[in-house]
Amino acid sequence: MSLFNGKTLRKVILNPLAQLLFVIVLASSFYSQLPDDVIEFFLTVSVFLKEMLTFVLPFLLFSFIAAALSSIPRGGMLFVFGLMAMVSISNFLNILISGSVGFFLLSGLKTSGLEGTGALFQPYFDIRFPHIAESTTALLAGVVVGLVNSMYPNKYATAAVKFIHNLVLKFMKKIFIPLLPLFVGGFLLKLCAEGKMTGFVEHNFLICAMMCGFLLCYLTLWLMIASSFRRKEVVGIIKNIFPAMATAFSSMSSAAALPLSLEAARKNTGDKILADAVMPLTLNFHMVGDTILVPIMAMLVMLAFNHPLPTIQNFIMFGIFFVLNKFAGGGVPSGTIVVTIPVLKEFFGFDDGMVAFIVAFYGVIDPIATAGNVTANNLFVIIFQKIKNKVKIRFRRNNGNGKPRE
Repeated sequence: MSLFNGKTLRKVILNPLAQLLFVIVLASSFYSQLPDDVIEFFLTVSVFLKEMLTFVLPFLLFSFIAAALSSIPRGGMLFVFGLMAMVSISNFLNILISGSVGFFLLSGLKTSGLEGTGALFQPYFDIRFPHIAESTTALLAGVVVGLVNSMYPNKYATAAVKFIHNLVLKFMKKIFIPLLPLFVGGFLLKLCAEGKMTGFVEHNFLICAMMCGFLLCYLTLWLMIASSFRRKEVVGIIKNIFPAMATAFSSMSSAAALPLSLEAARKNTGDKILADAVMPLTLNFHMVGDTILVPIMAMLVMLAFNHPLPTIQNFIMFGIFFVLNKFAGGGVPSGTIVVTIPVLKEFFGFDDGMVAFIVAFYGVIDPIATAGNVTANNLFVIIFQKIKNKVKIRFRRNNGNGKPRE
């Protein structure tokens, strides 16, 4: 029996990580054999896709955040807002911790800037799409519209937000995400042909390994807190969450691991109502893996492109908008890094080459980040239960006639 049947081979070919790795290998191996015209053609395609994304991103940020906040039921608003506040605080603290560790790692170890040969490649023509709104403005507008529509529901506002949301989601899933390898490929060819990729992996492998090692240590601390430092509970928790963690790593999707996460949360807490209430709400918003890895990755890319590290003020502003962006990435493949692009540009000074580089970088690290997200969310439910029990919060379930019951 063949190791790879047609169905398995098709899955591998369509896997986003496999496609990105294929593009990276091709670009870095064969760029020197390609004529300049071919490189500039692919660069033109990448710039065109970048302009399309820049045009769509304000609509994505606005509609996704407005839709997420509008969906909060008025009766459960206090619980949902309280949970979202905890998640947002956790995300922001993770970013601050990651930034501190990143500054320590990158100031204490040697990293290599991308070298250049002096050659410059340009797209065939200048491409500019209409500039509708700043992404940060669209994000804040989505928060306002979502909160107002949650407190005072309006069917026309809900329908308009849903229409924009569905249209943008269709564009991302049907057009941009399938073309993501082309988006990355053109910029990577430019970087390789200009000699700016030399030695990056060799010089920075240790830093990448330490970055992932820090995420593992951080999750271990969460595990110890969730288990109250009891060895027997540690073993039980790991046993329950391992299937969800393995699924997240292999599929790079928290949603794909949700059924297993729900089952693990029910086993770890012994409280089905709590697990069913908390786990789906934190699925797309509470991303410990991303909030730990992306800031360090961003700073590493900045140094690689000979940019200075961000000031504390810029890093804090980055952290605030990165946290808000967590409410806009749900449902979009590679959503975390896609919706973070305008924040990286505004507060870290990323250019097109740096954007392409970190998108490719994130594609490679995505399995680890997603596994970290799912693992932390499972541990978060356990910790949330401990807090709930201490403050004596009770969850009520509707019995079908409008009256809540325990």
